[in-house]
Amino acid sequence: MQMRTGVGWQYALTDLSLILFMISAAAVAKTGAHGVKMPLAPPVLSQPPVVADPVAVWRPGAGAPGLGVWLASTGRDARQRLTIVARYSGADATLAAGQAARLLAEAGPAAGKVRIVVEPDSANDLSAALTWDVPEGKGNPQ
Repeated sequence: MQMRTGVGWQYALTDLSLILFMISAAAVAKTGAHGVKMPLAPPVLSQPPVVADPVAVWRPGAGAPGLGVWLASTGRDARQRLTIVARYSGADATLAAGQAARLLAEAGPAAGKVRIVVEPDSANDLSAALTWDVPEGKGNPQ
């Protein structure tokens, strides 16, 4: 029996075919089967906002001033941010988001920098807080 060593054109073609296959597979993995860009890594969920300890807290109630009046009566600093928190029970956040938007409209220009947080909770609740969480140099005089 005679053994032949691999020096023919078939071996070179096989090597080139394997290289072409690996390059094609890598390209398809990055772009998807139909040219659609595929993410290389799973998306990173945004972290919850960092909220500093509140300087002052407002809650709606009988006889309480409106948010705009309350904000006008506080000594505001450009580095303070108003955080409106709307909590809701159940699966529908639409009502809580609407309440937060109405509260922001009520505050008007006195609101300044605002963050709205709508989050699930065991009870429906609406509040606003002034915090010192605007980064240094980002505050604008009011």
